[in-house]
Amino acid sequence: MSIGSIGNSSYSNYSSYGKIASGNKLPTAADGAAELGINEKMETQQRTAKALERNGRQQIDKLNISDGVLDGVTDYLQDMRQNAIYSKNGTLTDADRGDISNVNSQLMKGIGERLSSSDMESLGLSNIDVNDVDSIDQAIESVNNARGSVGAVTNGTEHNVSYNSIARENLLSAQSSIADTDIAQEITELRKNQTLDAYRTQMQKKQQEDEAQKSNMNLML
Repeated sequence: MSIGSIGNSSYSNYSSYGKIASGNKLPTAADGAAELGINEKMETQQRTAKALERNGRQQIDKLNISDGVLDGVTDYLQDMRQNAIYSKNGTLTDADRGDISNVNSQLMKGIGERLSSSDMESLGLSNIDVNDVDSIDQAIESVNNARGSVGAVTNGTEHNVSYNSIARENLLSAQSSIADTDIAQEITELRKNQTLDAYRTQMQKKQQEDEAQKSNMNLML
C-alpha cells in the first residue's frame, strides 16, 4: 500500500471537512464540473431575478407616490367643485362669490404646487376655469383617467415582481439541490474515509515491519 493512496484518502477527508464547514458541496470544479457549471448559470439567473424584483419594487413605490399626489389633486378639485356649485346660490352677494372664487384660486395654486407645469398641461389643468362646474368636472375626469393608468401600470409591475420573486425562489431551491451539502451523507463519507485511512496506515506499518524483519533475517544469514 503506497503513501500516495493514503494521501488521496486524506485529501478526500479534507474535502469533506470543507464541504461540511461551508455547506457547499461544489467548492471547486473538481467536485463536479458539470454541476458547477449549471450552478453558476442558476446563480446568474437568480441574481438577475433579484435585481429585477428590486427594480420593480422601487418602481411600485414611485407609482404609489404618483397615485397619492393625484388623489390629493382630486380632493382639491372636489372642494373647488363644491365651492363652484355653492357660488350659484341666489342668496349670495357678489362679494361672497368673489370670496369663493379667491378660495378656488388658492386651491388651484395648491394643485400647482403638487404638480409640475408639464403635468398640469398633460392633465388639462393649465386653463381650468375655477368657477365653472363643467370645467372642473373635466379636470376631475382627466385626473381619474390618469390614476387609472397609474393603477394599471402598478398592477403589471406587481405581477412582474411576483413572477421574479417566485422564479428566484425556484432557482434557489434548484441550486440548493445541486450545491448544498448533504451533511448526514458527507459525515458518513468522512467516517468511511477515516476508517480506510486508519486501515491503510496500519497495513503500511505492518508492511514496513515485515520488510524490516526480512532485512534483519538476511543480515543474519
